[in-house]
Amino acid sequence: MDHKIEVQKKSVWGTILIILLIILIIAAVGFFMVVRLNLMQQLTRVESVASSLAVTTTRVKEGVYELKLDNITGTVRSGQSVDLNWQTSGTVSEILVNVGDKVEKDQVLAYLDETTLDLDVISANLDILDAQEDYDKLVNNTDKIASALSTMVKAEKTLEDAQKSLDSMDISRVTDVNLVIARDTAALAQVKYEKALQKFEAVRDAPLDSEGRKKALGDVGGYRSVRDNTLAHYNWYLGEIDQLELQTREAAVELAKAQLEEAQYQYNKALKGPTDAEKMQAQAKIDAYQKKIDSSKIIAPFSGTVTQIDARVGDVITYDSSSAARNIFAIRIDDVSAFYMDFTVSELYINSIQEGMPVKVSFAAIPNKVYNGVVYKVSDVGTQSGWNISFKITVILTDADENVKSGMTADLTLEIERIEDAKYVPQTSILVKDDKYFVNLKKANGEMEETPVEIGLISGTNVQIISDAVNGGDEIELDVNKKDTGSEFNPFAMFGAMMGGGSSGRRR
Repeated sequence: MDHKIEVQKKSVWGTILIILLIILIIAAVGFFMVVRLNLMQQLTRVESVASSLAVTTTRVKEGVYELKLDNITGTVRSGQSVDLNWQTSGTVSEILVNVGDKVEKDQVLAYLDETTLDLDVISANLDILDAQEDYDKLVNNTDKIASALSTMVKAEKTLEDAQKSLDSMDISRVTDVNLVIARDTAALAQVKYEKALQKFEAVRDAPLDSEGRKKALGDVGGYRSVRDNTLAHYNWYLGEIDQLELQTREAAVELAKAQLEEAQYQYNKALKGPTDAEKMQAQAKIDAYQKKIDSSKIIAPFSGTVTQIDARVGDVITYDSSSAARNIFAIRIDDVSAFYMDFTVSELYINSIQEGMPVKVSFAAIPNKVYNGVVYKVSDVGTQSGWNISFKITVILTDADENVKSGMTADLTLEIERIEDAKYVPQTSILVKDDKYFVNLKKANGEMEETPVEIGLISGTNVQIISDAVNGGDEIELDVNKKDTGSEFNPFAMFGAMMGGGSSGRRR
C-alpha cells in the first residue's frame, strides 16, 4: 500500500513543472511582442517627424488675376406667374384660350354657365345696375342741385312770411291812419259776417247735403275768420297784444331761419359735388358686385402667356369658401417677356456687386450655348445662417430665346474684379498670426524666412500679394499650416464655403 501512494505523489509534481514551463514561454512571447510594438511606434514617430520636416515649395505667380463668382446655381423664373382658381360653383361652359396663347390684362379666359351659378352671383348682375345708377346720380348731381335750390327758395319765402307776420305786431309802427283803416276794416268784416249769418238762417232747415246750405255755412266760417283777424289787428293797434300769439310768431321766425340755414348748407354741398369718401363708398358697392360677377370667370390679372390649363368644358365646379381645398385650379399665366434668376453671395462681396454688372449664364438643358445677363437687383438686407451673412442677387437675362423655360436650372458666372498684372500665391502658403499675414520665403542659402506680407483679393484657392516683400518667381513654402496642425488647415476656407459652391474672393 505504501509503495502505490509514493508513485502517485511523483506524478503530480511533474504536471506542475510542465504548467510552469508553459507560463514562462507565454510570458517571453508577450514581452517580445510589447518590445516590438514599442519599436514600431517609435519608428513611426521618427518617420512622421522626418516627413513634417520635409518642405514643399511653390513659386509666386504673376499675371491676370480675377475675382470671379462662378458655378453659382440659380433657378429661372418668369417676371410674374399666377395660378388662377375658380371662385364660385357652376359648370364650365367655355375655355377661350390654349396653352401658348398670349393674353392681355383683364382678358376673360374661361366662363361658367350662367344657368348653373349660385343665386348670389345671379343677384349681383342686377344689384350692380342699381349701384351704378346711384353712383351716376352722386357724381352727376344736377337733380340734387335743383332740388336743394328749390328747398332753399321755399325756406327763404317761409322766413319772409314769418318775419312779416311778426313785424305786423309791432305797436311802434301804429299811426292814426293805420288805426282808422284797421277799425273800418274790422267793422266791414263784422257787417259781412252778419250778412252771411242771415243768409245761412234762410237755408238752415234745408237738407244737410244741399249745395245752398253747404255754401252758406262755409261763408259763415270764412267771414267769421276774417272778422276775428281784423278785429284782433284793430285791438293790437289799440295796444291789446296777444302774448301767446306773439311768442308763436317769434318761434315761427326762428324755425324758418334754421330751416333756411340747413337748406343753404345742402345747396352749397350739392354745388361742391360728392366728397371723395362718398364716391369711394359708392364705388366700393359697384366693385363688390363686380367681384362677385367675375367669380364666374377666369380673368388674366396681367399680360402674359398661358402655360397650363386644367379646366375642361363640362367640368362641375363645387366651391366651398370655408374648405381648405377651396382653390380649384383652372389656368396658369406667366409673363415670359423677361426671365430672372436669384442667387446669394456672401457679405464679403456685396459692396463690390453693382446693378448692371454683366453675367454669363449657361444651362445644362441647353448645351454649347452661353447666354448674357446683368445684375438686376441687389438686396439691401442680408440673411443670417449660422455665422454667415448672405445677400440676395437677382439677374435678368438679356438675350433669352425660345429654348429658355421657367424652372430651368442655370449656372451663373459673375466677374467682380480683374487685375491685369498681379502677384498671387496659394491660400495654403499664407500663415496667419495675430491678424497679420506671413509667407515662408526661401532665401539664397536654402533656409526659410518668415516674411510679413499684405494681401488683396482672395479668389478661388489663391490670394493676391499687394506688398513688395515678395516678387514674382520667388520660392515660398506651400503648406505652412501642415506642420503645426498635422492636417491640411486653410484659414481662408470659410470664404469659399460662404459662396455655396462658387469661387470666393475678398479684398483686404
